[in-house]
Amino acid sequence: MNFRWRVNFLFLACFFLRLCFTGKYLDSCDSIDFALGLQDYDLSQFQPHFPGYPVYIFISRLFFKVFRDDVWALTMPGVLFGSLTIFPLSLLAKHLFSEKIAILTALFYLLNPLCWLQSERPTSDTMGLFFVIVSACLLCYACTTAHKGCIFWGSLALGFGLGTRISNFPFIAVWAASLFYITTLKVPREKRALSLGLLGLTIGIITWLFPQIGYVGWRPFWQNGFVFSHGHFTDWGGSVITFGGLDRIICLAKSIWAYGLGGWWYDSSVLRLIPSVIMAISLYWFLKYRRVDRRVRFLGAYVLPYLLWVILGQNVANPRHILPIIPLLLMMIAYGLCKAGERDYKGIALILTLSLIMSMAVTSFRLVIKYHQEVPAPIQIIQWIERQGNPLSLRIYCSDEKRFFDYYAPQWDVRKVRDITEVQRDLLSSLDNPQQILLVHSFGEIRQFGITHPPRVTIKGNPYTDSTREGLLLYTLTGL
Repeated sequence: MNFRWRVNFLFLACFFLRLCFTGKYLDSCDSIDFALGLQDYDLSQFQPHFPGYPVYIFISRLFFKVFRDDVWALTMPGVLFGSLTIFPLSLLAKHLFSEKIAILTALFYLLNPLCWLQSERPTSDTMGLFFVIVSACLLCYACTTAHKGCIFWGSLALGFGLGTRISNFPFIAVWAASLFYITTLKVPREKRALSLGLLGLTIGIITWLFPQIGYVGWRPFWQNGFVFSHGHFTDWGGSVITFGGLDRIICLAKSIWAYGLGGWWYDSSVLRLIPSVIMAISLYWFLKYRRVDRRVRFLGAYVLPYLLWVILGQNVANPRHILPIIPLLLMMIAYGLCKAGERDYKGIALILTLSLIMSMAVTSFRLVIKYHQEVPAPIQIIQWIERQGNPLSLRIYCSDEKRFFDYYAPQWDVRKVRDITEVQRDLLSSLDNPQQILLVHSFGEIRQFGITHPPRVTIKGNPYTDSTREGLLLYTLTGL
């Protein structure tokens, strides 16, 4: 079986497996924003939030015309484009290293817990990854051949990727580094490379930016952008400004190692020690056998700028934010195993490779089955309240979970608060007080309400997917 047929087979397997375990619910505030945006696109109401993810929303609306279901419409882009990523990823690994490493990288990608799980979710991350890998693949090929078509199409793909996820902007660094390499080192007389790259990136951006601005308006678009950016960095975005120190470093390490690669952590199964040891040995072999050359520099230009952005500006406790660097780490692991097998440790490398594939598959199957069957924590809270009686006689105070109530129970009286002072202020300003007051909040925020009695309900979240991964508590408020 030649390389093309093996990649085709892996794509079909990837698509089938991802299709079998798609999510049944909107599992995060972002997915709620996307669903609301499908029906009423409004950046000012965070439907979705700035910059509006226009490419992802456009593709999701096409799926909505087929399925007439918000969850399926938002999930299918991840299933489809997450599977299609097999092609550019394997071609990138083949061009950088070899066919054998490319096939093993594609297989690792198929079975990796984070890459698999994110493809099942109603979010834009996996679709954004597809455009980034396509761009990297074409630009890498252009660095060797100076092929004008690859320069243009790779730049165009990156432009589309920014319209899918604007947070992928650090990959402009690998784009700029590739154009610099082509114009100054490989073909110093070929000045068209820079023009083609700028043209492709510009067309890719204006394809979604101009319609976006035309729909929203210049002034509201930039106003929403300023408000969202300010809030992201100074309030709720989980940047280094609002969440720093040693805890941030630990969260980042856990997101990459435990959630991203499926390695062992103190709160995970001891069986994860097996892939942890194998991946550590494989990365050591990568460093041992791979000398620093243009290929390693290309990997560095891809990984390091984005990793720096995650460290400074993203919520490191959210595993999906480190998704774009996982395929490249898998490629390094595949390289280490393959090169060790070709040189000094043939039998050992084969055993380690098979063991890693099996352990990765077991871990991922457990995660996707759990995700497919479980109900997200905020929706469990809503279902519990429904079972207790007449929810219309209640008033519910919560934080970001209000987005779930807005979508799944829009007729309920639900208000967003941050502390007990805001609750008291709202009650004093109300003409009619409700029969019963409930408070829904996470473990980390509940101390701001001064509650000492135990909660009526405690629901754990899924650390891989739930926006409330630490879980939710439901209290009855009295004496206010």
